[in-house]
Amino acid sequence: EVSVLFSDIRGFTSMSERQDATALVGLLNTYFEDMVDIVFEYEGTLDKFIGDAVMAIFGAPAQQTDHAERAVKAAVKMQQRLHELVHGVGGQAPRLAVPFEIGIGVNTGEVVAGFLGSPMALDYTVIGDVVNTAERICSAAPPGAVLLGEATAATLGEGWDLAARSTIAAKGKA
Repeated sequence: EVSVLFSDIRGFTSMSERQDATALVGLLNTYFEDMVDIVFEYEGTLDKFIGDAVMAIFGAPAQQTDHAERAVKAAVKMQQRLHELVHGVGGQAPRLAVPFEIGIGVNTGEVVAGFLGSPMALDYTVIGDVVNTAERICSAAPPGAVLLGEATAATLGEGWDLAARSTIAAKGKA
C-alpha cells in the first residue's frame, strides 16, 4: 500500500507557447528543484517527471505506516512553496520569472512496485489503478488545490480540516 502524488502545472501548454525554450527549461528546473526537495523532506520517492508534472510515491520502496499523511503534508507544502517562488518571501524577489499555479492529486491503495522497462533501461515505479486514479484526481484539481482520493482522506489522522467535494468525472474510468 502506498500513496501516489501527482502535481501538474495549470496552463503549461499555452505558457510554453509564449516562452523561449531555454527560459522555459530554466523555469521548470527552478520549480522542480524545490518540489523534489519537498518530496525528499517527507521521505517520498521521486518516480518521474512527465513533462511539467511530478509523480512521487510515499510508502515504497521503504514502507511507511504514515505514507498518506506524508504525501498530503508534502502536497500542502508544495502549494505553499510555489506561492513563495511566485511572489517572493521575506522581502526577497520571486524566483520564478513567470507566475503559474499547480493542481495536486493524492491517492492511496495497493500497487505493484518494482523495476519496469528493458534490460538496457529500467526504472523503479509503481503500477496499478491507484496510480491512474491519482493522475485523474490531479487533473481535476483546480489551480492552487490539493484533492485527495477517498482512501487517502480516510487514512489521515485527526487534525486535518478537509472539505468534502462531490465525485469527479475521471476520464477513462468507470
